[in-house]
Amino acid sequence: MTCNATSPASRVIIASALLAGIVLLGCGSSGGAGSDSGTSSTTSGVSGSKRLDALTNDEKGKLCDFTAAHFGGYGKSIDCGGGNTLDAAASQAECIAAAPTACAATVAQAEQCLTAQSCANPLPPACVPIFQCAFAMSSFTPAN
Repeated sequence: MTCNATSPASRVIIASALLAGIVLLGCGSSGGAGSDSGTSSTTSGVSGSKRLDALTNDEKGKLCDFTAAHFGGYGKSIDCGGGNTLDAAASQAECIAAAPTACAATVAQAEQCLTAQSCANPLPPACVPIFQCAFAMSSFTPAN
């Protein structure tokens, strides 16, 4: 993704949302620096087979915390250069509120998406089920 930080289009944020808002790829300034691999655990602790739209608020909170930790915490960003960032949600409450209400993707798919996502590959194929929920597109396929 190429962005010009001064253009209005650069302010558009493209959700690659694990819970329709947890992780964002966009242009603009970041709220803070994160690390490319800040996650210490490999899973959120929520059952991997559970659908994202069937999570309790407690489970959503665990998945949100797991995701935010990947970026260094809530409100943090990974600076990918060129005005591009990978951003965590501002808070757990914001993340939980953004959770999808209709999404067949599972927790395991969301965790795999997060693990595969990086500055070098912000739209990995592992994220297709998550993007389909976030964008309600059944034909979206990211480039390899």
